[in-house]
Amino acid sequence: MISSWSRGAAAGVIVLALAPPVSAASETKAGSVKEEKAENKAMTKGNTEIRKVQEALKEKGNDPGVVDGIMGRKTRAAIRAFQKTNGIKVTGTVDDQTAEKLGVQKEAKK
Repeated sequence: MISSWSRGAAAGVIVLALAPPVSAASETKAGSVKEEKAENKAMTKGNTEIRKVQEALKEKGNDPGVVDGIMGRKTRAAIRAFQKTNGIKVTGTVDDQTAEKLGVQKEAKK
């Protein structure tokens, strides 16, 4: 025979096992806030020159990911692929030769 205490303890364990951890809920909320901030930052701080490069890469068949003006992993990979295809030294950066082949004008450094 099972005592009432044992039944109560078993029920409590089941409830705790099924309930989502408190930290997971706060992490999810924090994660969505971070994503929102990153999107806002991309919209306001994205570099115009990098946007032009990303658009040119897309037009030429190299996927830089989202055109956001941020030099991310996908943009660098697209630049490297473009450079390799066009016989340019593969660096993953937009040097003068890469910019010229892409048809984008590099902004003058201040």
